[in-house]
Amino acid sequence: MVSTGTLRSWYNIFGSSNSAYLSWIVIGVLVCEGITGMATDGLWNTVNHGRTFATVDWSKFKTDDDDDDDDDEEEDEEEEEEEEGGGGEGGDEEEEEDED
Repeated sequence: MVSTGTLRSWYNIFGSSNSAYLSWIVIGVLVCEGITGMATDGLWNTVNHGRTFATVDWSKFKTDDDDDDDDDEEEDEEEEEEEEGGGGEGGDEEEEEDED
C-alpha cells in the first residue's frame, strides 16, 4: 500500500483545505480525461484508417474533368470586365460570344 509518510504529505498539501482538495480533484479529472481522450482517438484512428476524411486517398477520386473549373473562372473574369466596361462596348462583346 501507500506509506504513512506519503499520505501525511499528501494530506498536508491537498487534504487540509476544501479548496486544495477540490483543485486536486479537478486537475485529476482533466488529466485523466486527456489521457482517455488521446487513447480512444488513437484506437479510433487505428481501427478506421482509410475511412476517415484525413486518411482517405483522394487521388483515387480525381477526375479528368478539371477543365470545368478553368472555364468558370474565365466566365467570371469576362463578367467582371463587362461590368467594369459599362458603356456601348458590351453589345459588341455579346455578339462575339453568340458567334462562337
